[in-house]
Amino acid sequence: MQKKNVHKFSVAPMLKYTDRHCLFFYRQLTKKTFLYTEMITTYELINKKNLFSKKQVMSNVPIAIQLAGNNCIHFKKCAKIAYFMGFNEINLNIGCPSQHAQSGKFGIYLMNHPNIVYHCIKTIYFTVPIPVSVKIRIGTEKNNNYQFLKNFIQQVSKNQYCIKFIIHARIADLQLNSPKKNRSIPTLNYQYVYQIKKDFPHLKIILNGGIKSIPEIKKHLKHVDGIMMGREIYKNPLLLCKIDKEIFSCKKKFNFKKFLKKMLQYTEKETKKKTKILHIMKHILNIFYKQPHSKKWKKYILKKIHHKNDIHNLFTKIHKIFNKKITI
Repeated sequence: MQKKNVHKFSVAPMLKYTDRHCLFFYRQLTKKTFLYTEMITTYELINKKNLFSKKQVMSNVPIAIQLAGNNCIHFKKCAKIAYFMGFNEINLNIGCPSQHAQSGKFGIYLMNHPNIVYHCIKTIYFTVPIPVSVKIRIGTEKNNNYQFLKNFIQQVSKNQYCIKFIIHARIADLQLNSPKKNRSIPTLNYQYVYQIKKDFPHLKIILNGGIKSIPEIKKHLKHVDGIMMGREIYKNPLLLCKIDKEIFSCKKKFNFKKFLKKMLQYTEKETKKKTKILHIMKHILNIFYKQPHSKKWKKYILKKIHHKNDIHNLFTKIHKIFNKKITI
């Protein structure tokens, strides 16, 4: 059983962004936010060895794995793997509008096939004791009315095998040739999501799409159970510290020195495993968002990260920069 607060705020799964390094970084900034892995196909999880270690997953709790696929047998195998690894939730991607997703018959393709989604959810439900959620759009350019969305949720939530729906309040326009464009157009329709909560009060409804600030989060929380943010958090990760305080009412003050020490230890450990420093630091660099001389410091760090022997000095420098110039 998930605690009520688990649904309140989460960071969206972002392909090629919320990798294991990014998730570890986020967990040092927030203890309460629910995290999601980037989208992983069922094929990848079954066939790629060492995609996750149990230790990595457990260090990021609460955390969900987002899976993409359409085969019940594959989902059964993946559910067992996810449960063994320690994930707290299995999320199905039913919203990705990419050509790859459409040709592979997953993502937004499945919004037109709720029966397949229902049977995949049912399979997971009877395989492992962790909850299932789905992430969807409000519709497509061909099916963009409220009734379509309502019918989908009604069918997929049968028997309450799935009671959590994360809804990106924008249709998936399959005429657009870029998923990137479909993150900002067409226009958002929050009213559809609000109405879904009214029509299905027993379900957990999480709103996603276009939300950029804490006042906006608080406003939307009057109508839905939780908020999910993606690109804005990636752009401005220190917002997570404020969210712990203002949304989750955490009294413990964020310790920047302790945070840097944890990230240094993690970076040193990973580089011993031949991980490129850039793969970790590219996420961390956004702590300079809207801070004095941010471009200058980013360039400086990018120049230095190729020197493995200088990692400790690099983190010391970041600490000095924040002590003098930056407030959280």
